[in-house]
Amino acid sequence: MNKFKLLMVSVALMVSVNALAHGMMAMTVPKDGAMLMAQAEKIELHFKQPMRVMSLKVIASNGVPIPLKLDRKAPAQQHFQLALPNIKPDTYRVEWKAMGGDGHVMKGDFSFMQH
Repeated sequence: MNKFKLLMVSVALMVSVNALAHGMMAMTVPKDGAMLMAQAEKIELHFKQPMRVMSLKVIASNGVPIPLKLDRKAPAQQHFQLALPNIKPDTYRVEWKAMGGDGHVMKGDFSFMQH
């Protein structure tokens, strides 16, 4: 019975930690699934609490990442933005990793289409 209780507590903790991690992202620009008619000028990540962006990749449909200049030593912030070079019409996937003040690392992705 004690092993069962331990298992249930462990599962509950894992679920609650994942729920908190996913709840840290408030919004992105462009929005996930956006179809842009105008040139995308920047990527924005809006977090609910300050996060330090450790990695950000914008990947074209052919799997080739767009060259970006990310300052990995920038301080934690709630609103992160990074300028994009001119990109051609395509579907892009943005993959990011960020770390909170407690050392917890989150990651996520979203996609948009540039017409």
